[in-house]
Amino acid sequence: MTLHHPELPGCSLLVHWSVKVSSEGRVAPKIDLLTKIPETALQMFPSQAVGGAAEAFQSLLRILGPEAAVESIIRAISLS
Repeated sequence: MTLHHPELPGCSLLVHWSVKVSSEGRVAPKIDLLTKIPETALQMFPSQAVGGAAEAFQSLLRILGPEAAVESIIRAISLS
């Protein structure tokens, strides 16, 4: 799933959700947040929040679980 903010062209967040199933039948989900942010935007906003979005998302996953973490990202992107 790719998320875009209408007022920030070129910036996008990709939620990548994969599932691994072992030969023994163990299921291990893996969810990552990948960012695509132009270099000019990173220079304008050098804060850890912009560059550390993937790490922050992993913290949200541990605290809130997958559904609430993805919902939080969608809400954050949709704020104007």
